[in-house]
Amino acid sequence: VEIMNKGFSLLETTVAIAILTVAILGPLSVATFALSNAGRSENEIIAYNLAEEALEFVINVRDSNVFAGDTWLLGLELGGNKCDGINGCYIDVTDTANPVKDCTGSCSGDLIRRNTTSGLYNHQSVAADNIDTIFRRRVFLRDNNLINNDERIVEVRITWNERFLPNKSFIIEHHIFEKE
Repeated sequence: VEIMNKGFSLLETTVAIAILTVAILGPLSVATFALSNAGRSENEIIAYNLAEEALEFVINVRDSNVFAGDTWLLGLELGGNKCDGINGCYIDVTDTANPVKDCTGSCSGDLIRRNTTSGLYNHQSVAADNIDTIFRRRVFLRDNNLINNDERIVEVRITWNERFLPNKSFIIEHHIFEKE
């Protein structure tokens, strides 16, 4: 009597399911990794642009002051206040009346918000269509410890929190001179 096997054994089915699982989960995990890296890269690009914006603002203030015949750092340093203070300052380029603000204590004002209507980043907490972002920005003006007083080091610090990762930060430094 001959017995005909018409089907798969339990072992064959288990092996087939294992192979299919590996074939599906492998590319899925690669895609998940790529998407999470894309999100981190996007945050790094935003952070760099926010730092560059503050640096360009400081350079523009210096240039405007020089062209107007004013003190070259007018509005940025006030002898221990604003950007040359120990806590630095924060700069809101959308606030045309008072863009440079002192940081005191923990400097809660350095949190950057995004306007959902215009898409612009700012530090204004009163606008209804502003939402908090993960970014914080501070600007420092440091002297270069030289005898001459016509150079400052602009330091822009950006910090942010990535989900499930430690805090990230970086610093952009640039030397500005009274006459360039």
